Amino acid sequence: MLIVLTASVFISEILVMIFLDVLFSMPKIFNTLLGATLQSTLLFPAFYFLVFHPLLQNIAERKKAEDELRISAAAFEIKDPILITDAHANIIKANNKFLSITGYNLDEIVGKNPRIFQTGHNTKKFYEAMWQEILAKGSWSGSTRIMSKNGNGNLCWLTITSVKNEHQEVTHYVGIYNNG
Repeated sequence: MLIVLTASVFISEILVMIFLDVLFSMPKIFNTLLGATLQSTLLFPAFYFLVFHPLLQNIAERKKAEDELRISAAAFEIKDPILITDAHANIIKANNKFLSITGYNLDEIVGKNPRIFQTGHNTKKFYEAMWQEILAKGSWSGSTRIMSKNGNGNLCWLTITSVKNEHQEVTHYVGIYNNG
């Protein structure tokens, strides 16, 4: 972009100099003022479309992204416990409600698989069916138990939803535990 702007300045300067040489002779002050006016007139569109317009678009996009992040942060702290994993089901985030119910700190669970919260109440077949539904439909809901750090198994209704990117590839899983 800098090269285009620099080239625009040189080209417009050459055009202005040629134009002024072709005109009848004028006093130096008028020649300078007319040259500066023509130069500004020729360069304004280039600077507008190459610098100002993209800058304004970037500011608008950044403001929109900040608004979306603020909304997401507020939604993340709802009354229900929430656990977010990456596409490989490794924990990357949990809200405060989840941490208070399980008794864990975020540092203790990040990078681990949510199976650390299994109580042994459900069978391997249960989890296989759950994952088959998540992979086929993009979500699953059902009753399960979640093991807290102190060993208590809390009964809850769990909804797991796949989060996909624009190519329909799973990027994350969000689990919402509704404990009534």
